[in-house]
Amino acid sequence: MKNYTLKVENNNPAKSTAVFLKGLLENKVIDALFVQQTANGVEVHTLVKDPEAVGDANPLAPISLQNAARIVADLTSRGLKEKVGVVLRSCEVRALVELVKLQQAKLDNLIIIGVDCLGTYDPAQYRELVKAGKLKPQEWAVSAAGGQTEVDGVNVRRSCLICDHITAEHAQIHIGWVGMNASSELLVEVDDELAGEIEKVGLPAGGDKTKRNELINNLLQSRAAEKEKTIAQYSERFNSMDKLMEELAACLKCSNCRQACPICFCRECVFLSPTFQHEADKYLKWAERKGRIEMPTDTVLFHLTRANHMGESCVGCGQCESACPSNIPVGMLFQVMSKRIQDLFEYVPGRDIEEPLPLTTYKEDELEPRH
Repeated sequence: MKNYTLKVENNNPAKSTAVFLKGLLENKVIDALFVQQTANGVEVHTLVKDPEAVGDANPLAPISLQNAARIVADLTSRGLKEKVGVVLRSCEVRALVELVKLQQAKLDNLIIIGVDCLGTYDPAQYRELVKAGKLKPQEWAVSAAGGQTEVDGVNVRRSCLICDHITAEHAQIHIGWVGMNASSELLVEVDDELAGEIEKVGLPAGGDKTKRNELINNLLQSRAAEKEKTIAQYSERFNSMDKLMEELAACLKCSNCRQACPICFCRECVFLSPTFQHEADKYLKWAERKGRIEMPTDTVLFHLTRANHMGESCVGCGQCESACPSNIPVGMLFQVMSKRIQDLFEYVPGRDIEEPLPLTTYKEDELEPRH
């Protein structure tokens, strides 16, 4: 990787990032750009062809309405004929890698542009902070570059606080702001193969990354420790069927968590199929046999089936929990279940594009006790 410096003007790293991304389009480094932009007071994902339409890009803002890997998968599944730069956070890149393994996405003609991420806020809380003037999206990277994410007593989502991935793996271009003096400069890391193309944009060579690396390493260590502690706490809360049923008692079976999950790619979920569309007589017979039944039925089975289907590839993005109208800690439920699967197979989702999915391989000793 080669390092370059992206100069920041007027204390506005978001604007300088947008100018850099515009330069990628203008200099034909990419033919199109998938990036988060500000529209009507909130950041949404956009697909851009015209360089002049990149002006509101702000991929550094601490908000994510959805895990963009699903959108990129839809964009690439049938093949891209032009070079498209996709600006993604770490959890999105890792989810995309898993979707490639699941044959739901392709990397052909895709240039991954990663950005540092310390976490995103719940969208409703984010909008309130912005409206109140307590969080300024254009300057967020300046205030948070030292690792501080709490604003007016509000912090990023729980899943983000225990995420031990800050930089985006597998990115051919990476924009770094954590540990940088983000009011004056950002770091741009580029694959050697793309360095000649990037030089068309006119970035000067990068400088010393020692302080940045030290801060990121410290943050990763503290987050990893917090993750272990948090998962242990929630493992205790989910360690019996009675406790699990209690936690899921408020489930509406709305499927929001499935819709928000980047790994749940089935076009038709079994729970929306005739398999779980019962005749009225069946419900009445069940109610007669037990005295009463909870409606809708099969809520616990729904979550256990989800965990079974996507557990090995769960990247812990927490979008499922943000989407739950009943505030059930489904994100932590899936992290607890996923960790057991991933630890058993020594598998880290999104770690290596060449690493096969555990359930597609067989080893004679893979289920033997670990010591």
